[in-house]
Amino acid sequence: MKNYSELEIEKIQDRFAIFAEQECKSSSAFYYDLSLKISKDEELSRMASYACYGQPIPNIFFGAVHYLVLKDKNCQLASYYPSITKSLKNPALPFDVFKDFCIHNESQIVELISSKIVQTNVINRCSYLTPILSELINKGQKNACVIDIGASVGLNLNFDLYEYWTDGQKIFGDSSVKIEFETKDSAIKPILPTNYFVRKIGIDQHLINPQNEDEKLWLNALIWPDHLERFNSMEKALELRQNGGIEMLQASTVPQFEEIINEQLNNETLIIYSTHTLYQFSQENRQDFFNMLDSIGRKRDFYFLSVESTKYLQEKYDSSQTVIELTSYTNRQKNEQFIAETNGHGNWILWKNEF
Repeated sequence: MKNYSELEIEKIQDRFAIFAEQECKSSSAFYYDLSLKISKDEELSRMASYACYGQPIPNIFFGAVHYLVLKDKNCQLASYYPSITKSLKNPALPFDVFKDFCIHNESQIVELISSKIVQTNVINRCSYLTPILSELINKGQKNACVIDIGASVGLNLNFDLYEYWTDGQKIFGDSSVKIEFETKDSAIKPILPTNYFVRKIGIDQHLINPQNEDEKLWLNALIWPDHLERFNSMEKALELRQNGGIEMLQASTVPQFEEIINEQLNNETLIIYSTHTLYQFSQENRQDFFNMLDSIGRKRDFYFLSVESTKYLQEKYDSSQTVIELTSYTNRQKNEQFIAETNGHGNWILWKNEF
């Protein structure tokens, strides 16, 4: 399988520097510090270059290290990981301890990053998914089908089973899984009870069995170690998953996606969404995907909700954040709307337009 090993090491280091400043700085002090140091370390950057092509290098590298730490909670490195100690007050992690662990476990890390993929379940992304989905479902005034492309284990499809709090105020639901977020400089979007039956379909290139301990360990390894609340939410969401009626389907190519979408009923409101998935596509595959959506839109009405921090969307809407764009196909007419800005973990939302 193709990897990044032919890239100049300086470009790998740039990936870690950008990851630190754009994704970790306001979200994870633990990964921010490590990312900056790896961006100046040739050995670890070279090790990280064996990640599969298309995968986010820092995410999968850190996930592989975290996976090994979770497997051996008695190793020296584990004493610095909040996910192990259950505390954010650990001593600062000396970089030489981290690097020594990576060098000592290099073969295992390379094997992991060259064979696994990032299948993150960021349940807090439901903070923006749920207001949008609930309004679109109710607007359709009929049963609905919601398809998540790049669904991982499908937890975000259970958006209607969670409890939502914004700015200290409970706005919807009664659940053991709590979604907390900030609404920035804009009105709070209400979450509407959905009075229609909703079929839920998750699509991913690798179907995860949460009953498999190793696969569950990888899911936890992809959670950032100092995001302690996410481990608890993941566990509770997995318990609710069996009640969500989710159908998981394996697919990895645009023709396979198209076949699944075309099989859905025309008398349902069809909503397709992807969150931080399309950036892993090659430019050619991404264009093929959009062409496929346009082709379907000439035959039926549906919505496509895209949540990405790609350069294309940021430039399109003059944004430096993660962009939420809603594309509506109605009566063979295509309409694109800039709905909101957020961050990678859905901790805050700045609503831009009605939908």
